This record gives sequence, structure tokens and C-alpha cells, in this order.
Amino acid sequence: YVCAVYFVLKMKPSTFTQLLVAVICKAVTTARNETDTFLSQQAESFVSTNTFASTKTLARYFRLRLTWKKGYRWQESSSEKWWCMRCKSSSCSKGSGIEVDKCSRNDSRQQFYFDNNRIRSKKSGRCLERRGRSIKLDTCDSSRNQRWDGLSVRQPFQLREVGSTLKCASQHHEPKKGEVVYMTSCKKSRNSKTDLWNVY
Repeated sequence: YVCAVYFVLKMKPSTFTQLLVAVICKAVTTARNETDTFLSQQAESFVSTNTFASTKTLARYFRLRLTWKKGYRWQESSSEKWWCMRCKSSSCSKGSGIEVDKCSRNDSRQQFYFDNNRIRSKKSGRCLERRGRSIKLDTCDSSRNQRWDGLSVRQPFQLREVGSTLKCASQHHEPKKGEVVYMTSCKKSRNSKTDLWNVY
């Protein structure tokens, strides 16, 4: 602003004033460039952290909803469905299984977050762990059975074993209240249109 006003008003400042304005303009330009660079770096960091939850914790909590699209028909109904993942036990304790229930903002058992390719319960802090076909909550560690491929916060995704596209966390039939979430064939769950989840 200071730089532009002299050009607009065609002022003729003294040598000292010219020097002062030059210093101010230089400082403003430098600060603006540094700010732009900082904001750009923050934006890149946000995208890399939140698009694919690969290396850092996604701070906010969310629900994992079975993706529903127009044209789907579950349990003889074509109306939109809102089925969310939740832990079966009231405290999301160690050994608790995973099921689906109607999505509810007030159900703390439906709240999760991503952490280094793991899925953690907000209520207990425990991680989803694959045990053969079963999925249980357990103390978080660095084991392969607690890590998942495909996690995304921007688009529907399959919950898959690391390095595999064959097994997905879902059901291979149309969902209803209390249905257990377990490891099943991605192909079967895709045929039932229950292979995709989305952050909600």
C-alpha cells in the first residue's frame, strides 16, 4: 500500500523518504513471499496428511459409513441407507468385535480415527486387528494385522489387508442392524455393493 500511494499521488518525496519507502517496500515484499511459501507448504502438508492417512494421525474423529449410491437396493429397499461401523462392546474394550448400526452422531462407539495406517477407536484408543476372518479391537502395536491399505478421507475406499486386493472388511450380503464386519472376499462384497466405506 505504501509503495503504491506514491505512484498514484505522484508525490516527490525527499531522498530520506525515498530510502525509507524502499526499505518498507522490500520488507513487505519479503514478508509476503515468506507467507505465501509457508501457506503453500501447509496446504501441501494438509493434503498429504489427510488425503491418504499413511504416516500421520488424522486429528479429527469420524464415523466409517458403508458407501451407499443411488440405484443400490439393500434388504428389498432402494431408499438411502446410513450404516456405520461400531464396536460391539459398550466400552470398545479389548477383544470387542465390530458391527454395523444406524449412523448416529451421539454414539461414541462409532467414532474412529486413522493413525499410521491403523484404525483406532476414539472411545478406547484400541486398534482394529484382523484375526483370520474376524476383526477385533486390541492394544495398538506395529503388527501387520493392524495395518490397512486404501484408507482415504476424500473418497470411498476398501478396507483391505496390506499388500492384497483379495480380502476386504465388510459383509458379502446386504447389511442390516447388528451385522458383523469381518474379512471376506472383496469380489463377493463388491457384488453385494458393500465393499466400500467412506469417512462420514
